[in-house]
Amino acid sequence: MSSDEAKALAGRRKSTKSSVLTEDQKKAHHIASEQKRRENIRSEFDKIVSLTPTLTESENRSELNILTKSADYIDQLKDENSNLVELCRMKGIKIPEELIYNGPTSDGADIAK
Repeated sequence: MSSDEAKALAGRRKSTKSSVLTEDQKKAHHIASEQKRRENIRSEFDKIVSLTPTLTESENRSELNILTKSADYIDQLKDENSNLVELCRMKGIKIPEELIYNGPTSDGADIAK
């Protein structure tokens, strides 16, 4: 079988598979996928709440409140890091470069951590 024939056969399999599902099945699949996506988002917001000391479980759980207080906490941590780095430098203590926050990198690697 040539590569063109293989591609054509694969294309027919895809179209056949999607046409096998009824509209109700497609709708149910979409609803289940959306619920899973929402659960994942909720789970990640729960993680943020547990890591941010200024947020409590009983507090307003609006996304805006969570993001605002988390960003404020990150700013506070960056300030504390800068103060500690400066204090170490004043005392002549050498600090490894990887322990000094220099902002996000252009490839976004710091953002993912």
